[in-house]
Amino acid sequence: MRIITVVMGEPDSLTRNKETSEMLDYAFAQYEIETLLSTKSVLGKNMVEKGVKKYVELVPVEDVNVLHKKIDKKKIATYDLKIEKLKAPVKNGDVVGVLTIHDGSKTSRTINITVKEEVKKANFIQLYFRYLGDIINGDIK
Repeated sequence: MRIITVVMGEPDSLTRNKETSEMLDYAFAQYEIETLLSTKSVLGKNMVEKGVKKYVELVPVEDVNVLHKKIDKKKIATYDLKIEKLKAPVKNGDVVGVLTIHDGSKTSRTINITVKEEVKKANFIQLYFRYLGDIINGDIK
């Protein structure tokens, strides 16, 4: 949490420092930040078309934090995922979807989604044996 204080019209630096210190103490005593999701939070898995790995985990690009008063109840936030169709190769940092965070009935934030790890493109033989295994297991869609 970052807090900026501005004190104007005080006669000397001792008074300004005292006023600034009081404002900072008040802010840190009244407010706190709650981390809803971090960059290591797995939001789900998605299939990667023609990738070495069949599935990849999805994570947010940045942390999701909520500022609220300490005396208020914790906010209940929900989110929606919109994920694009993934096709190999996919690298960590590539935007593959959007996470929309709702605070009650209003949209509070939109954050990009990326993959947790890199997935390289599979060669013909790897794809052939994967599809053959899917046929044997009955996983063909």
